[in-house]
Amino acid sequence: ELAPLLSDAALRVAAKRNLRHPSMFQHMRRRLVASSARLARYTTKADATRLEAARSASLADRSALAAELSGRWIVATGDPQQTESAGDSFGFALRVDEVNLGVLRAALFPAPPKQRRDEGHLRTALIFGASCHPGLPLSLAAKPLVKAARAELAQRGAERVMGLAPLTGLCGWVVEEQAWERLSSLGEFGDEAAGAVEAVARGVPRPGHSVLGQGTFSAAQKAFEALATAYARRDDPESECLAYLEAGGDPPPC
Repeated sequence: ELAPLLSDAALRVAAKRNLRHPSMFQHMRRRLVASSARLARYTTKADATRLEAARSASLADRSALAAELSGRWIVATGDPQQTESAGDSFGFALRVDEVNLGVLRAALFPAPPKQRRDEGHLRTALIFGASCHPGLPLSLAAKPLVKAARAELAQRGAERVMGLAPLTGLCGWVVEEQAWERLSSLGEFGDEAAGAVEAVARGVPRPGHSVLGQGTFSAAQKAFEALATAYARRDDPESECLAYLEAGGDPPPC
């Protein structure tokens, strides 16, 4: 955004010095506009090339690229989409020049009626769907998006903002870590809960059962919730849940 400002400043100086030579003024303007366009194209192409190369780079290199781009990136807010029953929805995009780096979605629910407000209910908003270019760690790219979303939602009347993140890979993690073996450290869970958790995570019936049914899911529920909390807190720079925590969110309850 500096190029137009610098161009205007230069043009004002040129105008004062060359009031009698409008052709020179127009020529200078054309040169400045052309130079700005070439610079923008070069910057955009260079950034896109570096982002593509960073797809397979180390976390340290991807974090360094994010830190460098953070000095130039901006967050663009889309026009709200209004619905009668579900409130407003918003889209936020993280950009450097013309290169899209990440996106975030948000929803602002209608204000609760007076009776529910008297009971302590707040006007609530959700942020969800954070994603970014694979060349950047999500935990870093999501920060400006979440900050912009929280500010926009607060300005529009949100009193509480909650982050909603899918726990993709939870069952695979439970199986890989054999997490049912350490349930005792997370609460008062017995052998039945451990067996049910293993069955749900593997997607197979418990020993002595012919199907993976409602009884197994009920037996595993509380223990699986405890494991899901542990999974959400793990140190993974690509985790959407961690991205919200890194952006200032409160951790999920134990």
